[in-house]
Amino acid sequence: MTEFHWFGVLIAATTILTAIGEISARKGWISLFNARKGVHVTVALCCALAIELIPINNWFIGAVGAIVVLLLYSVSKKWFSIDHTHNRTSWGIFYFGLSYFLLLIFWGQKSPVTVVLAMTVMGLADAMAALVGRRFPIPALKMGNEDKSWAGSGTFFIISSILLFGALHQLNWLNYPMATLVLFGFVLWLTLIENSSANGTDNLSVPLVFGVLFPFLFGPLSRIEVVNRFLEILPFVTLFGLLSFRFKSLSRSGTITAISLGILLYSLGGWIFVVPILAFFMSGSVLSRLLQTNEQVLEKTGARDPLQVIANGGAPLLALLFGVFGHNMDWAIIGFLGSVASVTADTWSTEWGMRFGGTPRHILNLSPLEKGLSGGVTLYGFIGALGGSVFIASMGLFFMAFGNWFWAIVVIGVFGSVIDSLLGLLQAKYQLPESNDQAPSMTEKKVWNGIPLKKVKGLKWIGNDVVNFCSSLLALFASLLFAAITL
Repeated sequence: MTEFHWFGVLIAATTILTAIGEISARKGWISLFNARKGVHVTVALCCALAIELIPINNWFIGAVGAIVVLLLYSVSKKWFSIDHTHNRTSWGIFYFGLSYFLLLIFWGQKSPVTVVLAMTVMGLADAMAALVGRRFPIPALKMGNEDKSWAGSGTFFIISSILLFGALHQLNWLNYPMATLVLFGFVLWLTLIENSSANGTDNLSVPLVFGVLFPFLFGPLSRIEVVNRFLEILPFVTLFGLLSFRFKSLSRSGTITAISLGILLYSLGGWIFVVPILAFFMSGSVLSRLLQTNEQVLEKTGARDPLQVIANGGAPLLALLFGVFGHNMDWAIIGFLGSVASVTADTWSTEWGMRFGGTPRHILNLSPLEKGLSGGVTLYGFIGALGGSVFIASMGLFFMAFGNWFWAIVVIGVFGSVIDSLLGLLQAKYQLPESNDQAPSMTEKKVWNGIPLKKVKGLKWIGNDVVNFCSSLLALFASLLFAAITL
């Protein structure tokens, strides 16, 4: 019964501390900002302390999951004034609980130290960075959509480094050559992620990135090949990020997200998990520049933002994580190639179809559609999808012998593109203002020249990023099914 006692104590403690912060802010005793950061620190410490006091079992994880659902409801109902620091709802409280829940699922029993350190770093380092950054806002260091400072990011780096260095030294986990360099490179990466995150998403991105890679760099689960690849990839992704930002292929925060994706893919999987997705990104950027498609209709054009990077790279990353945690890299490679082939086929289909395809047709009833709107198909678009799928399957030939998998990837890539068009029928579309220059009457953009547009078709919450991610995820499932049948 001891674990139930401690669970009750910690729940009571976090509830009381949160209530004190909320009441103090509403009474004007302290600012909303200070109340929020105080709650941030105390709740993080309670979460970390729970790992030491309570056995990690299904009951405990389920209870945390129930609390996360309650947090989701409370934020959606705007119960907490301390989560409105910038006069808008921040989902940081929910993200913090969700990251804790996910870390418990994957590492609660295998590597509880990972959970403790992830929550401690996020609780202490992030709170101190915010306080210092608020005190010294200039000079600015803005990698994302929020104003942050060199002082704040420097504080996050220093506090995180001290915490992790002290913990790893105490655990004797800095016991291989270059371990200190790996640690500081790891912390620098986390600092960039924290700086580029907005609207509380750092409470999710920082702990999860920490949890994905930290156990494979330090401690009894560390792998020397992962350590070596982590060090090897850092200069390459840095150069890639700088070039991508220089040529406006990625936004600032999109660059950090793409760098993070590259670090995870190469560190945990090697070149076979990097070359195909790099080929996708480069080919898409080249086609976009050469073909110069119509930007009036498409929801997103220009430099890719973090959501676009995740929408196209999320499913491939899940394929790799499936292989790492499921101990089946053969399946992971097939799933990875299938999901990348899907997003490449969709990108090539869009570019070729809009440039050469003429009037697109509704994918179900073949009625004419305005060019560029999701849900339409053309012959040239289909040829582009086939070409993109073959292109990615060919990238796999650099690492694997030719076999039935090649044709399976080609078919799955085209399948993903078709699914993308079908899901595109549900995508929100908006009415453009009347014009005499023969401009299209509808667009996928929510705002036109600063004016919000009226939705006339589709579901408001389904945008291009949702469609891309779902279609690539279905392609991943189809690839894993093929692997299960044939391997």
